[in-house]
Amino acid sequence: MSKTLLKIGLSCALALGGAAQADVVYQIQNGKLQSATGLIINSEQYRVTFGNSCASMFAGCDQSLFDFTTSADAMVAMNAVFAQVLVDNVVVDGTTYNFDTRPELVNSCDRGGFCEMWIPYLDAGNGNATSAWFVNTSSIDYLGSANYTVFKAYGDSQDYMAFMDFEKVVVNGVPEPGSLALLGIALAGLGLARKRAAG
Repeated sequence: MSKTLLKIGLSCALALGGAAQADVVYQIQNGKLQSATGLIINSEQYRVTFGNSCASMFAGCDQSLFDFTTSADAMVAMNAVFAQVLVDNVVVDGTTYNFDTRPELVNSCDRGGFCEMWIPYLDAGNGNATSAWFVNTSSIDYLGSANYTVFKAYGDSQDYMAFMDFEKVVVNGVPEPGSLALLGIALAGLGLARKRAAG
Protein backbone atom coordinates (compact mmCIF):
# COMPACT_ATOMS: atom_id res chain seq x y z
CA MET A 1 0.00 0.00 0.00
CA SER A 2 2.74 2.50 0.99
CA LYS A 3 4.75 1.70 -2.18
CA THR A 4 1.69 2.41 -4.31
CA LEU A 5 1.14 5.75 -2.58
CA LEU A 6 4.81 6.58 -2.98
CA LYS A 7 4.65 5.86 -6.73
CA ILE A 8 1.58 8.07 -7.03
CA GLY A 9 3.35 10.86 -5.08
CA LEU A 10 6.43 10.59 -7.28
CA SER A 11 4.32 10.71 -10.44
CA CYS A 12 2.46 13.78 -9.17
CA ALA A 13 5.69 15.54 -8.23
CA LEU A 14 7.17 14.86 -11.66
CA ALA A 15 4.00 16.08 -13.34
CA LEU A 16 3.98 19.24 -11.27
CA GLY A 17 7.67 19.74 -11.98
CA GLY A 18 7.00 19.65 -15.71
CA ALA A 19 4.12 22.08 -15.32
CA ALA A 20 6.38 24.55 -13.54
CA GLN A 21 8.13 25.23 -16.84
CA ALA A 22 5.02 26.80 -18.35
CA ASP A 23 4.40 26.80 -22.08
CA VAL A 24 4.65 30.15 -23.80
CA VAL A 25 1.27 31.77 -24.43
CA TYR A 26 1.19 34.11 -27.43
CA GLN A 27 -1.02 37.19 -27.79
CA ILE A 28 -1.70 37.85 -31.46
CA GLN A 29 -3.58 40.88 -32.75
CA ASN A 30 -4.21 41.54 -36.45
CA GLY A 31 -1.75 38.78 -37.35
CA LYS A 32 1.08 40.33 -35.29
CA LEU A 33 2.74 39.07 -32.11
CA GLN A 34 2.04 41.65 -29.39
CA SER A 35 3.34 39.79 -26.34
CA ALA A 36 4.23 36.35 -25.02
CA THR A 37 3.77 35.03 -21.49
CA GLY A 38 5.60 32.09 -19.92
CA LEU A 39 9.08 33.01 -21.07
CA ILE A 40 11.62 31.58 -18.57
CA ILE A 41 14.61 33.78 -17.68
CA ASN A 42 16.90 32.60 -14.88
CA SER A 43 14.21 30.20 -13.60
CA GLU A 44 11.58 32.96 -13.37
CA GLN A 45 8.58 33.43 -15.59
CA TYR A 46 8.14 36.63 -17.63
CA ARG A 47 5.88 38.31 -20.11
CA VAL A 48 7.64 40.10 -22.99
CA THR A 49 5.83 42.84 -24.92
CA PHE A 50 6.95 44.22 -28.29
CA GLY A 51 6.53 47.90 -29.20
CA ASN A 52 7.68 50.42 -31.79
CA SER A 53 9.61 52.92 -29.67
CA CYS A 54 11.41 53.40 -26.39
CA ALA A 55 8.99 56.24 -25.62
CA SER A 56 5.89 54.09 -26.06
CA MET A 57 7.27 51.15 -24.10
CA PHE A 58 8.86 52.99 -21.17
CA ALA A 59 6.67 56.05 -20.50
CA GLY A 60 8.60 58.53 -22.60
CA CYS A 61 11.79 56.42 -22.48
CA ASP A 62 12.08 56.83 -18.70
CA GLN A 63 15.37 55.09 -17.91
CA SER A 64 14.24 54.18 -14.41
CA LEU A 65 11.66 51.85 -16.01
CA PHE A 66 14.23 49.80 -17.95
CA ASP A 67 14.16 46.13 -16.97
CA PHE A 68 17.88 45.32 -16.66
CA THR A 69 21.04 46.91 -15.29
CA THR A 70 23.82 44.87 -16.93
CA SER A 71 24.65 43.77 -20.45
CA ALA A 72 24.85 40.18 -19.20
CA ASP A 73 21.26 40.25 -17.89
CA ALA A 74 20.00 41.94 -21.05
CA MET A 75 21.67 39.30 -23.22
CA VAL A 76 20.28 36.44 -21.12
CA ALA A 77 16.82 37.92 -21.71
CA MET A 78 17.54 38.41 -25.41
CA ASN A 79 18.73 34.83 -25.86
CA ALA A 80 15.66 33.55 -23.99
CA VAL A 81 13.36 35.47 -26.35
CA PHE A 82 15.07 34.03 -29.41
CA ALA A 83 15.13 30.49 -28.00
CA GLN A 84 11.61 30.38 -26.54
CA VAL A 85 9.44 32.97 -28.29
CA LEU A 86 10.78 33.90 -31.74
CA VAL A 87 10.56 30.38 -33.11
CA ASP A 88 8.81 28.76 -36.05
CA ASN A 89 5.77 26.48 -36.19
CA VAL A 90 3.88 28.20 -33.38
CA VAL A 91 0.18 27.36 -33.58
CA VAL A 92 -2.25 29.90 -32.11
CA ASP A 93 -5.99 29.36 -32.57
CA GLY A 94 -5.37 27.00 -35.48
CA THR A 95 -3.00 29.34 -37.36
CA THR A 96 0.72 28.56 -37.71
CA TYR A 97 3.18 31.42 -37.21
CA ASN A 98 6.88 31.39 -38.10
CA PHE A 99 8.28 34.18 -35.93
CA ASP A 100 11.90 33.25 -36.66
CA THR A 101 11.85 33.08 -40.45
CA ARG A 102 9.18 35.78 -40.77
CA PRO A 103 10.19 38.52 -38.28
CA GLU A 104 7.61 40.85 -39.84
CA LEU A 105 4.99 38.91 -37.83
CA VAL A 106 6.22 40.65 -34.67
CA ASN A 107 4.57 43.93 -33.63
CA SER A 108 6.38 46.99 -35.07
CA CYS A 109 8.48 44.82 -37.42
CA ASP A 110 7.01 45.75 -40.79
CA ARG A 111 9.97 45.25 -43.11
CA GLY A 112 9.82 41.78 -44.63
CA GLY A 113 12.51 39.35 -43.53
CA PHE A 114 14.42 41.70 -41.20
CA CYS A 115 13.93 43.21 -37.74
CA GLU A 116 16.21 44.57 -35.02
CA MET A 117 15.09 43.54 -31.53
CA TRP A 118 16.15 46.02 -28.82
CA ILE A 119 16.41 45.80 -25.03
CA PRO A 120 17.37 49.15 -23.51
CA TYR A 121 18.97 48.89 -20.08
CA LEU A 122 20.41 51.26 -17.51
CA ASP A 123 24.01 50.26 -16.83
CA ALA A 124 24.36 50.17 -13.04
CA GLY A 125 28.13 50.45 -13.37
CA ASN A 126 28.24 53.86 -15.02
CA GLY A 127 24.63 55.08 -15.00
CA ASN A 128 24.48 55.25 -18.82
CA ALA A 129 21.44 54.17 -20.77
CA THR A 130 22.58 51.49 -23.18
CA SER A 131 20.95 48.81 -25.30
CA ALA A 132 21.42 45.22 -26.32
CA TRP A 133 20.19 44.44 -29.79
CA PHE A 134 19.91 41.39 -31.97
CA VAL A 135 18.83 41.06 -35.57
CA ASN A 136 16.14 38.58 -36.54
CA THR A 137 16.23 37.77 -40.26
CA SER A 138 14.48 35.24 -42.48
CA SER A 139 17.69 33.18 -42.54
CA ILE A 140 20.49 33.86 -40.01
CA ASP A 141 19.99 35.75 -36.72
CA TYR A 142 22.96 37.70 -35.44
CA LEU A 143 24.13 40.04 -32.69
CA GLY A 144 24.06 43.58 -34.01
CA SER A 145 27.16 44.67 -32.14
CA ALA A 146 29.60 43.06 -29.73
CA ASN A 147 29.85 46.42 -27.92
CA TYR A 148 26.43 47.76 -27.02
CA THR A 149 25.68 51.13 -28.49
CA VAL A 150 25.06 54.15 -26.28
CA PHE A 151 21.29 54.37 -26.23
CA LYS A 152 19.75 57.24 -28.18
CA ALA A 153 16.37 57.82 -29.74
CA TYR A 154 17.80 56.13 -32.84
CA GLY A 155 15.32 53.80 -34.44
CA ASP A 156 12.18 54.96 -32.66
CA SER A 157 9.15 54.14 -34.78
CA GLN A 158 11.24 52.67 -37.61
CA ASP A 159 9.59 49.83 -39.53
CA TYR A 160 12.50 47.47 -38.86
CA MET A 161 12.79 47.78 -35.06
CA ALA A 162 10.98 46.37 -32.04
CA PHE A 163 11.62 47.36 -28.43
CA MET A 164 11.03 44.78 -25.71
CA ASP A 165 9.61 45.31 -22.23
CA PHE A 166 9.71 42.49 -19.66
CA GLU A 167 7.43 41.88 -16.68
CA LYS A 168 7.76 39.11 -14.10
CA VAL A 169 4.73 36.85 -13.91
CA VAL A 170 3.51 35.66 -10.52
CA VAL A 171 0.94 32.85 -10.36
CA ASN A 172 -1.71 33.24 -7.62
CA GLY A 173 0.57 35.57 -5.69
CA VAL A 174 3.32 32.93 -5.41
CA PRO A 175 6.10 32.23 -7.93
CA GLU A 176 5.81 28.78 -9.51
CA PRO A 177 7.91 26.07 -7.84
CA GLY A 178 10.98 24.84 -9.62
CA SER A 179 10.77 21.39 -11.15
CA LEU A 180 14.11 20.36 -9.60
CA ALA A 181 12.81 21.22 -6.13
CA LEU A 182 9.72 19.07 -6.68
CA LEU A 183 11.82 16.22 -7.99
CA GLY A 184 14.07 16.52 -4.92
CA ILE A 185 11.06 16.23 -2.61
CA ALA A 186 9.88 13.13 -4.46
CA LEU A 187 13.32 11.50 -4.29
CA ALA A 188 13.62 12.31 -0.58
CA GLY A 189 10.28 10.60 -0.01
CA LEU A 190 11.47 7.58 -1.95
CA GLY A 191 14.62 7.40 0.19
CA LEU A 192 12.62 7.58 3.42
CA ALA A 193 10.27 4.84 2.25
CA ARG A 194 13.17 2.54 1.43
CA LYS A 195 14.79 3.23 4.80
CA ARG A 196 11.55 2.39 6.62
CA ALA A 197 11.12 -0.80 4.58
CA ALA A 198 14.71 -1.87 5.37
CA GLY A 199 14.35 -1.08 9.10
